Amino acid sequence: MSNTKHEDAIMKMGFRYFRDQILKMLGIDYDYVDIGPTELVELTIHSLSMDFTFLTTGDFYIHVEFQTTDSEKKDLRRFHAYEAVFSHETGKKVITYVIYSGGITNAMDTLDCGIYEYKVIPIYLTQKNADEIFRYLQEKKTAGEKFTDEDFAKLSLTPLMASGLGKKDTIKTAILLTKQDDGEAAEKTMAMLYTLADKFLQGNDLEEIKEVVAMTRLGQMLYDDGVRDGEEKGSARMATLTKRLLDDNKVVELQLALDDLKYREKLMEEYEIK
Repeated sequence: MSNTKHEDAIMKMGFRYFRDQILKMLGIDYDYVDIGPTELVELTIHSLSMDFTFLTTGDFYIHVEFQTTDSEKKDLRRFHAYEAVFSHETGKKVITYVIYSGGITNAMDTLDCGIYEYKVIPIYLTQKNADEIFRYLQEKKTAGEKFTDEDFAKLSLTPLMASGLGKKDTIKTAILLTKQDDGEAAEKTMAMLYTLADKFLQGNDLEEIKEVVAMTRLGQMLYDDGVRDGEEKGSARMATLTKRLLDDNKVVELQLALDDLKYREKLMEEYEIK
């Protein structure tokens, strides 16, 4: 699935669900005005990328970072830099919460900066077990019971919990359980899981998750959007390929191209059709 406007909308849905439901579940209870920016550029030299920022009704920002490793002072200096640049650009105060997974249960939260101390607020999710949640929800599913809003909230956090599964398989399992329901809570949970997949995974692992999402209602949104955006270009490319194959008297190859997307793209590459 390409990075389309619907993909951006799904990510924003995940951000909002994280802000409005998950943060309160973690004890981070504020009223918010909007989602804040996450990309910072300082002196056009260093590009800084934060995970989440949210503007509160108190006119200050909540900054949330996910950490699967603990580099102690190095991490705190990075968070401090984020806050300093962000505060400078927005003119507002910033409070940083760090959500730890990956087995981390006790991380450094204070940095000695000379005449003052910089602090973050740590939240540890590895004390919770994703596998137990999966077993419990699988039992509910087998019994024909509906998942509650709390069940979906827990599912959305499973990629950050301890698990015998790898990160990809944890996210995949959560998505497969979520897709059993087509309600609003399930859709928002799916969006949150997709957002975390984009945060933690890359390459083939991320593509595999996208394939799973493609079989859901959100995936249909992405597919429909991609069809509309690429329809004109796709038709022109196919018309060019058809003409080239007929010119070369390759009728069999043309039929295969019509039936097999991967083979079609292979021919597109061979004929250098962009």
